[in-house]
Amino acid sequence: MTMASHDQTYPIRDFARLTGVNPVTLRAWERRYGVIQPQRTEKGHRYYTDNHLQRVQHILYWLEQGYPIRQVKLLLQDHASEQHQPNDDWQTQQQQLLNATLALDSHKLDELWNEGFANYPIAIYYQRCLQPVLETLRGCQHQPLTRKVFEHLLRRKLHALLQHQQKHNDGAEVLMATNHLDAELITLICAYGLGAAGFRVHYFGSALTAEECHLSAMRLSSSSLWLHFHPCPAREAQDWIDCLHKQPQTCFVSGAIPPTLDHEDRIVRLPCTMGPQIQQFITQQGRML
Repeated sequence: MTMASHDQTYPIRDFARLTGVNPVTLRAWERRYGVIQPQRTEKGHRYYTDNHLQRVQHILYWLEQGYPIRQVKLLLQDHASEQHQPNDDWQTQQQQLLNATLALDSHKLDELWNEGFANYPIAIYYQRCLQPVLETLRGCQHQPLTRKVFEHLLRRKLHALLQHQQKHNDGAEVLMATNHLDAELITLICAYGLGAAGFRVHYFGSALTAEECHLSAMRLSSSSLWLHFHPCPAREAQDWIDCLHKQPQTCFVSGAIPPTLDHEDRIVRLPCTMGPQIQQFITQQGRML
């Protein structure tokens, strides 16, 4: 089949940038669930059209409502949300993660994460699965070991995914930073979300000082800086605010943004929740990078 000349077409990497859904997930949606069917060039390469863009928007809508991917195909067919209710698949996934963590089974955790990261955009998987598990583990004060194991292994997993992802990205460079170790998971997950949209993301850990963050951004000549704030003393917060003011590029801020940070056109305050944060960043920086 040849590509239609009258319709805009996108190879899989460009389509991933437009939608924020990484190529691995797009292929899983095609092969395992049949919710999207790309067309093929004469050489067999996938390509997508504007109709596919609309299709992905519908898929993301249902996922954001809490429906698991295996249930979305039926919803797309009959377009009647009132006839269906989300099943308990998310609760099942959460319990599987909790069971593997309690057993200190790192191999099972890795297997479950591979499945989740492949089937869902990262913001949805975090909201519906990872965040509830983290909240449960953090609420078990009498079992701190399980929380520490889960967070350590998840950080390691995200670092590895991000490193692999960045080998193939050629978009604008972004420096991600946070002022505290406790905010590192959120920062890594957002970094992975930006990587799915083609950005070249740099993250050097939570131990960077504000001045070191500024020097890193200058040396990289990154097009933007995204700083995720964790609550901190006023003096430390001021150091980070000074860092933002020194940056020549656009700065994005999220998390516990200090109230003393002035409103400036060059400093963009992102929404409170992860999905809209990633979407706003991609929209403002430009989708086709």
